Amino acid sequence: PFASHCFGVAFARWLLQHEGDDDASNHKHGTNALTICIGRDPRIHGERLADAFARGAESVDGVTKPVRVLYTGVTTTPSMYEFCRAGKCDAAIIITASHLPEDKNGIKFFSGSGGLDKEDIDELIVLAQEEATEWYNTGIMPPSSGNAGVLCSELVNFLPYYKQTLKQAIGREVDPNPNPAKPLSNLNIVVNPGNGSGSFFSDLLRELGANVAGSLHLTPDGTFPDTIGVPNPEKKAMVEETMRACEASNADIGVMFDTDADRSGFVLPRSIDANGVCSSYEPLNKNRLIALLSVIFSSSTPGATVVTDSTTSEGLNTFLEKKLGLKHFRYLRGYANVINKAKELQGSEMAIETSGHCALRENGWIDDGTFTAVKIIALLANSKGKGSLLDLISELEEMPFDEEFRVKATDGSLETTTAVFESVSKSLKEKCNAEDQWTLDEDNLEGVRVRLSSGGFFMIRQSLHDPVISLQVESVSEEYARPVALSPLFKLFSEHASVLDLSAIEK
Repeated sequence: PFASHCFGVAFARWLLQHEGDDDASNHKHGTNALTICIGRDPRIHGERLADAFARGAESVDGVTKPVRVLYTGVTTTPSMYEFCRAGKCDAAIIITASHLPEDKNGIKFFSGSGGLDKEDIDELIVLAQEEATEWYNTGIMPPSSGNAGVLCSELVNFLPYYKQTLKQAIGREVDPNPNPAKPLSNLNIVVNPGNGSGSFFSDLLRELGANVAGSLHLTPDGTFPDTIGVPNPEKKAMVEETMRACEASNADIGVMFDTDADRSGFVLPRSIDANGVCSSYEPLNKNRLIALLSVIFSSSTPGATVVTDSTTSEGLNTFLEKKLGLKHFRYLRGYANVINKAKELQGSEMAIETSGHCALRENGWIDDGTFTAVKIIALLANSKGKGSLLDLISELEEMPFDEEFRVKATDGSLETTTAVFESVSKSLKEKCNAEDQWTLDEDNLEGVRVRLSSGGFFMIRQSLHDPVISLQVESVSEEYARPVALSPLFKLFSEHASVLDLSAIEK
């Protein structure tokens, strides 16, 4: 709570200092006050952090412009940006730790122009440190409401507004739409938000006519389900649980969200018989999700650019450029990196990571799992009766062996990790000249990526935040990958065995 209070002060001061930098200064909400909206995910400690942030922000003396805080309760991360651009507030924050363990928490910041970038956050940190120092020097702690709720100017409920924008988006996407009030009346959908902030999405689909009776974990609850823990659409347990629910209800699609619903993943049937019975459900995520979304843009915006993170497959690149006629730009991992690069590139329509973070030009470049779901569900509605959506990406080449190995520095330091990574990278590039089955990807912008002669690739990259070196291998088989990629890499990493945990590769 103390840190949250200090960041509340810091954010209010930062916004006042940058007044007029973007559209947030127009005060469309009808007051002269600097208005900040706070939301949170369902974690049980989120409300107390919201209270501390609100108290901190409203303690700032704006002189002629008072600071006013609104609290909207449990909501999604992308909705907070929507509230800003809709003029309901000048700026917003959401208290969430996304897919991290339930005892973690954090803050994401938005202004009228979108999420704050690294330079902005660095400025906030300095301001928060200055506020913390003042409290430390006085020898007391700032006031708190404890478990009594959030003390702020006004308690609001903006989520219904966001829900309506998504309903309108589905209405626009479904074409033809013989039943405008119920455009999804022919669909059977399982929604699994894992008791997270995306729980409202089931009601949204039901109101549009979809059958969502087979959905699960629909009540926001910060203790999260025992079966899957903190929701994460990349998590195997969540995918398998959703597949079982789809099988039990003969669903056309399963939709999953992470805790704050800025990411989504899906489950689709491979087979649909003449009677509409679905079977052989498979995940739609990673390269598959990027491919299917790209199918949409190949029709709506021919020749558009799709920006992805660096770990996408060789097969995806071929599918996008050779099959769909799109331009594919691989960039640095990290959704902010991918989004910012897409903003720079003329003709780009989508920025997406294999993790499921997806931001579209048409949605203001905010990564939004619910809006991604809107695009996929609308495509399904438009394709109903024409087979599985997976048929649309049947020409996407997928390798049977696709694994990531994480090599950790035993001392837990970024310094050690960086030193090892630089040494191994140098050796790996040199070794490419001596290995007949290796070709160095000269266009790669992150880490070292090597193409394999039989198809596939491997790459090493340093984690953005953790003392970890990631090794990703995509190959025609594990039997091929072991001697051609894993064994040579293990030898290179073994030169630093005294400071590394190599158990992931050894297994």
